[in-house]
Amino acid sequence: MVIAIQSSVKLFTEALLEGDHAEAMAVVKQWRETASRFYLYRDLITPAMYEVGKMWEMGEISVAEEHLATGTCDFILSQTEYELVNQSKSIDGVPKAFFYTMENEQHYLGLKMVSILFRERQWNVKFLQSELPPEYVVKEIDRWQPGVVGASFSLSYRVEELTKYLEAFASSKKKMEILIGGRLVSRHDFSGDSRFSANFIKSLDDLDRWFKEREEKKKDDINGDTGTSSIS
Repeated sequence: MVIAIQSSVKLFTEALLEGDHAEAMAVVKQWRETASRFYLYRDLITPAMYEVGKMWEMGEISVAEEHLATGTCDFILSQTEYELVNQSKSIDGVPKAFFYTMENEQHYLGLKMVSILFRERQWNVKFLQSELPPEYVVKEIDRWQPGVVGASFSLSYRVEELTKYLEAFASSKKKMEILIGGRLVSRHDFSGDSRFSANFIKSLDDLDRWFKEREEKKKDDINGDTGTSSIS
């Protein structure tokens, strides 16, 4: 089984680097016969993109090849999301989640996967791939009133930029949960850093646990076991 997964990841990675949409989609369709969208993202697409990033860092591929792989992967993710658009029901009254990329942040595929997994769970989702300054993010939050705001960052020198965003969120009138992910989060532990009031999501497994914990809290609220209401 492990060998089969590794073989699929290798094949998918090669398709991304070649910009071969058809071959990449064929691998995805084969996976979707037995795997959920979560496992597809966690066990196929994420490892493939990590491999592309590693190859770029080691100088084994050019910037152009890395961009081609990213664009191809973006296309594939959009195809997996299209199924949800066709199946979506009325979004009135469902919880809202707002995802955006920070200024000067070029890595967004992980955040896009997260946004799709939220949509799969019947959330009303907005994903803004364009880079937004803190003041514009807060303006949109105050206008749209999401219960969850998510972002990602990948490089250590952007930690101070993250601080600016979190400080801006504190000025918002909306009570919300903040989810932060990205390559830097997966490599460092921010849980003890008092500068950051947020949930740090290191992996899709962390996100899955967050979903389950939220569902448990929601059940407790309905049963009257807690005095707080769930965020919507």
